[in-house]
Amino acid sequence: AGVSGYSGQELERLLKRHSHFKIEKLIGREESLSELKGNIDLAFLCTPAEISLELAPKLMDLGIHVVDVSGAFRLKKFSYADWYGFEHKEKEILAKAEYGLYPWKKLKVASAGEARLVANPGCFATAVLMGILPMLKSGLIRAESLVIDAKSGTTGAGRKAEVKLLFSEIAGEFAPYRVGKHQHWPEIVEAAESVTTQKINPVFVTELLPVLRGISAAIYSDWSKSGTSVEALKSAFQEFYQSEPDVSVGLEPSFSSMKSVVSSNRVHIQVTEAYGRPVVFVVIDNLLRGAAGQALMNANQLAACPVHEGLL
Repeated sequence: AGVSGYSGQELERLLKRHSHFKIEKLIGREESLSELKGNIDLAFLCTPAEISLELAPKLMDLGIHVVDVSGAFRLKKFSYADWYGFEHKEKEILAKAEYGLYPWKKLKVASAGEARLVANPGCFATAVLMGILPMLKSGLIRAESLVIDAKSGTTGAGRKAEVKLLFSEIAGEFAPYRVGKHQHWPEIVEAAESVTTQKINPVFVTELLPVLRGISAAIYSDWSKSGTSVEALKSAFQEFYQSEPDVSVGLEPSFSSMKSVVSSNRVHIQVTEAYGRPVVFVVIDNLLRGAAGQALMNANQLAACPVHEGLL
């Protein structure tokens, strides 16, 4: 559902070449749900959060597993009214929703019975969490010192007609937006606490780049102990991601090149140091690892397929 959007288009492309999935139906409107019963095992929702909130329960009532690419089921503790502008009406389903951030949140294979709902992480949240979770788990940085400066291509704003997204407005521009109000901030905070048990309150600034796709997240912090080497932090990252074929970690600036990940599901991480403080850069494609690619990784896990099938 929502196949006309950028994430939906990417997901359709990935599914068409996947050896274990078949696209049964492409829909854009709720009334098409009546045609799904008995034919569909799993539905991807690439719809706005308010639409996903309406569709997901109805799909699950039909016994259909759901991977929701919107933010409708990501937040457990923070207020949806504050961060998304609507009251959440499906608290019971929200409580059961699984946050699908691979490899930090792995899913079990779906079995017969109750339909499952997977909340696909947001694009900024994905890039940031892939960077800060190893930093926090390593114990090498001070959790209270985190500062995040994240930048995204224009497709991260979705496919819609708005003056601020016109080529004439964006070309040659580079500006912050939704500072202090971005909905991925509470998502990052909740996920970090869930994975590491540490509470964080990071400064989080988002900026719009005059490019089509890609995210670059720069993460700054302080060492937890003086004399810690950047090599120790790099080793910690490599240990956490050593079994992940699509995650690369290094000290060289080439690892923070956005061009190296665009149009792929890869994550590149540069671990470095500036003025005696650790700095980590994470780059991903916002439409793939930040949306459609990650959604397929979650579907692969539910269907007992290799997690990277159709992506490498």
